[in-house]
Amino acid sequence: MSNSIKQAWVDKAVQVLEERILHIRNSIQRATEAANSEEKSSAGDKYETARAMSHLERDMHAAQLGKAEQELLALKKLDLAKKDRMFPGAAAKTSEGWYFLSIGLGALETQENKVILLSPASPLGKLFREKTAGDTVRFNQKDLFIEEVL
Repeated sequence: MSNSIKQAWVDKAVQVLEERILHIRNSIQRATEAANSEEKSSAGDKYETARAMSHLERDMHAAQLGKAEQELLALKKLDLAKKDRMFPGAAAKTSEGWYFLSIGLGALETQENKVILLSPASPLGKLFREKTAGDTVRFNQKDLFIEEVL
């Protein structure tokens, strides 16, 4: 395994995030259109409530968009050079599979294998930090033996 496998994981994660961003942008547009198209009825409260709900939905999607864009930027900035310790951009082959310290995206499957993308700030990500091949990480009463670090 080399850096090409990590690049394949990054490429797949970028694809997932770009699809997510597109979906969120479409949701924001729909919520904005819904807020703008509400017709004032004789019951003014109903109009105001529907409009407020559309604005809340748009704001929620805007927050999701900001987070997804930040994750995409962080992913693209990762240093994928081989590492001997677990830092952002490093991957560990464990007794339970691959873990990639990058962003908190969860499990991804590529043609080659399956990997779990972990945020360095996540509980498991914190346990992996600075570990090397031969170390063991204990999480949820399960031992993850690190066979290799890339």
